Amino acid sequence: MAKEFIDTPELIGNTKDQGNLREYYARLSMWCDGAVEEGISLQQNIPEIKEISNTIDYLLGMQWKESMPSYRAKPVSNEILANFWETIGLLTDIKPMFHIKDIGNDGKFSEIESILNRLAKGWASTARFERGLAFSTMYGMLTTAPAKIYWNPLAKGDSGEYCDGDITFESLPASSLLRIGIGDDLQDDECVIYRKVRTLEWIRRAYPRMGLLVKPEDSASKYTVDVRSPVSVMPQLFQILPPAAKRLIGAGHEKTTIQSVYPKAEVQEFWKKDSTVNESPNTIWMGPERAPWGYWVKPGQMLYPRGRLIVRANGVTLWDEPNPYFHRKKPFALLGLYEVPWQNYAMSVLSPWMKQQDILNQIMAGLLQCVKKAVNPALISPKSALSPEALKAIDASKPGLKVTYNAMSGAPPAWSTPPNVPTYVLQAYSMVKQAMKQGSGAAAMDDATGKKQIPGADTLDRLTFSKTTPIRLMGRNIEGFVNEIGGMWAANALQFYDAGHRMELLGASGLAKEDYDDMPGTLIPAGYNSEAFVRRYKFTADKGTLLNVQRQDRIQIAFALRKGKDISRANLYKTLDWNINQAENDKQLAEEAAQIAQAMAAAGVQPGHKGHK
Repeated sequence: MAKEFIDTPELIGNTKDQGNLREYYARLSMWCDGAVEEGISLQQNIPEIKEISNTIDYLLGMQWKESMPSYRAKPVSNEILANFWETIGLLTDIKPMFHIKDIGNDGKFSEIESILNRLAKGWASTARFERGLAFSTMYGMLTTAPAKIYWNPLAKGDSGEYCDGDITFESLPASSLLRIGIGDDLQDDECVIYRKVRTLEWIRRAYPRMGLLVKPEDSASKYTVDVRSPVSVMPQLFQILPPAAKRLIGAGHEKTTIQSVYPKAEVQEFWKKDSTVNESPNTIWMGPERAPWGYWVKPGQMLYPRGRLIVRANGVTLWDEPNPYFHRKKPFALLGLYEVPWQNYAMSVLSPWMKQQDILNQIMAGLLQCVKKAVNPALISPKSALSPEALKAIDASKPGLKVTYNAMSGAPPAWSTPPNVPTYVLQAYSMVKQAMKQGSGAAAMDDATGKKQIPGADTLDRLTFSKTTPIRLMGRNIEGFVNEIGGMWAANALQFYDAGHRMELLGASGLAKEDYDDMPGTLIPAGYNSEAFVRRYKFTADKGTLLNVQRQDRIQIAFALRKGKDISRANLYKTLDWNINQAENDKQLAEEAAQIAQAMAAAGVQPGHKGHK
């Protein structure tokens, strides 16, 4: 993302004076406010999003919603949380085999392709990427989970210090993205609005010019505290004062609102399609001055062929420029673990478990109530058998309790018999619990460990995976999500990773011949159409390799086929996802063989001798 808004009149075509410019931005503000209002209204009607808060309560164990008498049991056997972590554990055990391929140089070694693959593997192996992918998966358990993949000029390096920026992967809650004019795909939407609360300090760093005009929002910049006693008054004395006296001396138990030392405001990014054309007779420059992603627009041509980005915070327009990315996409990808064709948001994975969790809780509450009645039985007695004082003194839990009663009462006091729990109650409990495990992978693990002979680790992984169809479905959906993220990453790396950045990461091997024909050293060759060039590089996560158990199966099969001379060395490298310069590799193998032969000759060992391996 660029760093500063440049308020050039040329951006809006025929604007000729500041009066028209103010009117234009007033209309723009009204449109943006209306778009946010519409997006929030549409999102509030989505059942999965409305249920998110309740679902999180269930994960935290807050599952009894109705009010009940204090003596009624409210037990929680949090099976939904156990299944949640079981599923997340399976879905995040991922080491995807992927490669970035230059489709314009198919079948040949590509230097740029090799550099991109090494950069991608280094980037994907960072803890921040793995954590982001895990968080996206967790959000995806609730409903469709958006993620943002973008060039961040304020990104921190591994040391925690600010560097020259990096590609950032940010997992987002569903509510942070509003979709207007929804199409078949997010990229087909007319407008996507990204919302995030930021400190004013961050806003001013990102937008040094217009960020100074942003005022803090009260809802995000204030917090409440209990009023404390004044320093000049003893706390013991202050506590016994009436409220009026406390208010008189300027303090009390009422809460007071205090301004945060880091005031905040919500930053809104509008990524929208815009069909506006250049109606002026002049060729117009679109983008900030000297921006490498800017372009010229001739009369009659579209001003925003890539789309348009408007950034606002508390009514201030911080940025209004074309989409800066050569890939022309909105920088978002959507992960839906349970996508369905009849709605735009994925179904919740946890919602069915919540209903089953309610059944388990109800059964447990009934069982616990029976236990309470068994250890604290009710005493049934005629009124004339015991005096009220004696009745109150009886404690059923007291060992060796002796009770005297009036023999003339007609019947002695008696403890009530606790109810018998039918066998089908526990059977029903086990059935519901097993049904919950079916979708998490835990059931397959239980089946495997319950056998007379427990299988080995690899076999156990395969058995667990093979019996968990929902996990396989979710894994395929994560593959598509990773492909979408990777495609935008590859385009952004070509656009923003200059020679200096690549040398910092890979050393001299991060440079290519293209760095010397197009300063300041991007991987896009001089004379090429930048947008067309970045589209040549396709990111692909190989099918069936996302989950670790799938990947190991493919590798073992590939080695077995190579040992039997059934596949070539090149195909083995392809399975291992190694972009190897085969000519250079063959040269190195020949050099190693020559060195071994020379050493053997010097040692007097003949080839084929039993000491020769």
